[in-house]
Amino acid sequence: MTAKCEIVPASKEDIPRLVDIFSNPDLKTSHEESEWFVNCYMDYHHILLAKAGNDILGACFWRIEGERYSGLGWIENIWVEQKHRKLGLGEKLLRRAVKDIKVFFSEHGVRGRKIVLFTQEERASARR
Repeated sequence: MTAKCEIVPASKEDIPRLVDIFSNPDLKTSHEESEWFVNCYMDYHHILLAKAGNDILGACFWRIEGERYSGLGWIENIWVEQKHRKLGLGEKLLRRAVKDIKVFFSEHGVRGRKIVLFTQEERASARR
């Protein structure tokens, strides 16, 4: 069973751990690409974390696609640590991202049109 966790926005202090997590060849191809990806999202987009204390159990990266007036939200990546999978953390991250995207559009007076989430075809468990 997963320790009690909360879904919170990432902070600058979380960057080194996120870079390590996303340096995994299954997620990003190199440490440099992971560093770019995490820092780009931290500076320009949004990162949500499932955290138990200081431990990161999962992460969700989301952004507004194109101009904010497009009404298109994009969920780029959802990751849950292997030992915490199948416990609902991915769904909690996804639901929070959808809620935050809707709030973003509402605060900017934009009618949300669509929220997109893609995954690779070979990731059957993620597709479920």
